[in-house]
Amino acid sequence: MEIKLPYKVACLNCGAVVLTDMELECVGSYERKMGLELEHLATFDGVCPKCGGDIYVQVEVWEYPEGNIEDYGVVTKGAKELEEPKFFDSGCLSEELL
Repeated sequence: MEIKLPYKVACLNCGAVVLTDMELECVGSYERKMGLELEHLATFDGVCPKCGGDIYVQVEVWEYPEGNIEDYGVVTKGAKELEEPKFFDSGCLSEELL
């Protein structure tokens, strides 16, 4: 599972658009009735290129059953979302899941 880049947020200090560079990592797996549930996490911890303000973005994705986005959440500090994240199955780069 991968996040489509660039994922855009806006700096809360100056409004500049910030392109985040993040990679989803599998941080957990749990056996459930229809197979594994996979938990993925991506983080961006950087600064605004315009004003230098601190920006933190965390994207968490739950995949269940495998290959299906069950849910996701985004946490931002110092920035706001400009778009919803898009995900794709890294096994099939042309298949967009959300």
